[in-house]
Amino acid sequence: MKDETHNEDCEHLSMPQSIPRGLLRHIIPRLLRSQEMTGTDITQRLRDLSDGEWNPSPGTIYPMLSSLEEDGIIEAASTEGRSKTYRLTEEGEKQIVLMIKHQLGVVGEKTRLGPRLWEQLLDPNERVLFHMHGVSHSIESFDLLLDSLDKKQRQQLLRHLEEMATKISSLIEKIKTGATMNV
Repeated sequence: MKDETHNEDCEHLSMPQSIPRGLLRHIIPRLLRSQEMTGTDITQRLRDLSDGEWNPSPGTIYPMLSSLEEDGIIEAASTEGRSKTYRLTEEGEKQIVLMIKHQLGVVGEKTRLGPRLWEQLLDPNERVLFHMHGVSHSIESFDLLLDSLDKKQRQQLLRHLEEMATKISSLIEKIKTGATMNV
């Protein structure tokens, strides 16, 4: 009961949505890559992908759809009344390929900026909890991805995980021996 009251008292302190400006411009074409969608479908899919944590408003989605349509990245596949169903254009497909090849690191870096800034404001114990949550989330994500990876991708993941396991073992040993403590 005490935890519920505490959560209600802190509700006004909830974090703002942390989707970097400009990322939606890359997300919508990727969503339309697999199927045609309306603005409402896109909003619902983003809500689902974020487990309900991001609920973009029509004032965010529809201007972006208009901009992407003006740029030739997407087009109306059909129109019924005021409702449009969008699809990716050939130009949009080319843009996705370019983004994957050249900007994946840039997009990834921009998505890490908010958490990186937030981390700098935390005290050391809060930082530990913050990073442990991130590590736990990453491990869960890898586990969920396994079935969708081919043999080569699984081998790459295995190599990365083995490198991380070595670093984690080294860190555990430092903690056990007190090597990192300034006493």
